[in-house]
Amino acid sequence: MIVRGRGGQVEAEGLIDQLASDLLVRAGFVTQGTLRGTWHRLPFDMGRAWENEHASHAAEMLRAARYPVRLDPALSPAPGQVAGGSDVPPSVTAAAQTLKDWAASAADLRQPHDAGRALAALAQGEDSLLRPPADLLLAVASAVSSLPGPAHDRDARRLAELGGVLRVVEIDVDRIALRLRAAPDVPSAAGRRPQVTAKVPAKLEDLAHRLNHARTREYEAHLPASASAPGEPGRSR
Repeated sequence: MIVRGRGGQVEAEGLIDQLASDLLVRAGFVTQGTLRGTWHRLPFDMGRAWENEHASHAAEMLRAARYPVRLDPALSPAPGQVAGGSDVPPSVTAAAQTLKDWAASAADLRQPHDAGRALAALAQGEDSLLRPPADLLLAVASAVSSLPGPAHDRDARRLAELGGVLRVVEIDVDRIALRLRAAPDVPSAAGRRPQVTAKVPAKLEDLAHRLNHARTREYEAHLPASASAPGEPGRSR
């Protein structure tokens, strides 16, 4: 249970094992030893909006990990006003644009240190750009799992799997970034080996194409059938 205490502090109560404790820490909680045991709470004096957002985020991650969690209704974040009529927060749009800019300038990352620095910015530390979408997938999986029907169960499992895949990608990219940042500079163009353009393996491209084709057919199968116009050629009335 995540509640706001009598003193205004936000704290997590109940039986909290190591995994739950790690998830709370990921959501911004701090652990503090007391005479009664371990106290899991958010930092003091961060403002109600910040506290509500982080308490809700903690509840979402715990539910995605199949913990029964009750969130104090007073901690639910207020619906934000999105500028410009868009459903995408400006911070997400800015992050997406940053990734597009990096992808467009990837050809300039000739030296290992520069490439490693770009990968580190993508996947290293608390500012990792891969971690928020992984956590978001887990949060959506938690919401979808509460919906009735086997299709929603499959969607929730798949979203949780994709969140896990992103975490694995983050770890692998971080490891490669460390190696690249420690690598020596590439020799001058005179003694450099011929440039080989990195390409996606043909088998992976074929798999992606087949999956996309299957997803398109699945989507079309769920579209409502349009009514036939009277007298339309090739249609029986």
